[in-house]
Amino acid sequence: MEVRPAAFRLVVVVLLGILVSLTLWSTAPGLFGLAEDGHGVAKVTATVKKGAGCSGAASGEIVTFFHDGEEHQATLDACGHRAGESVDVGMPAELKADMTVQAGQAATGESDARRPVAFVLFLLACFAGGGFAYLYGKLS
Repeated sequence: MEVRPAAFRLVVVVLLGILVSLTLWSTAPGLFGLAEDGHGVAKVTATVKKGAGCSGAASGEIVTFFHDGEEHQATLDACGHRAGESVDVGMPAELKADMTVQAGQAATGESDARRPVAFVLFLLACFAGGGFAYLYGKLS
């Protein structure tokens, strides 16, 4: 059985694309939004105590939030909020004295259907690359 070089190129490119996509999926499941939200991350409403401008090298904003009737203070990894403003933050599972929180909208898993669509488009690009390799092999 003789294998044509064009068909071999097609198979190699498609298999390489599938291998890369499965490797990405297994090593970084959150990359395409296929993993569940991180465990222990709850959204709470915090109050900005000290805001920071976005034009300088600010070290973050100081926010406070209540959890189990106890007030906690954290550094918000954001800028542009005013003192007294309410903002949703992702509360970490382990509350420490010196912790950094992120805005609730920036939490992992807030991508709706965009990341799974990106994964499908990535797989289609792999098949398109294989088709291109096949057509390029026919030209030469």
